[in-house]
Amino acid sequence: MNPRQKTVMILASGISFVDVAGAEMLAQEARRRRKMGGGLYFYRCKDSIYKFLRKADKLDDIGEAHFFPTMSNWIKQIYPKLDSEICRTCKARIFSECHAKLPNGEPRTN
Repeated sequence: MNPRQKTVMILASGISFVDVAGAEMLAQEARRRRKMGGGLYFYRCKDSIYKFLRKADKLDDIGEAHFFPTMSNWIKQIYPKLDSEICRTCKARIFSECHAKLPNGEPRTN
């Protein structure tokens, strides 16, 4: 992970095990990114991993709302939280939300 990147979405469907140290690392990373103004998010996290993070008392650090089971809802929730200045210079625009306006709601001019 890029340490300067504020927001990270982890495609977690391939993660089948997390131990106590891994759970603490994820919680620590979530806290660090939140302090930067971003967050750590999970897409398609296995129920067993989610339950372990809850049992390990790490969901408060990560955020229960940071877990998304389907593709359709995560980008709509995260996009408004992204840094508009970074998005302004991005040429990729891989999500449909990227085309018309910046995360702050400002219309795109380029």
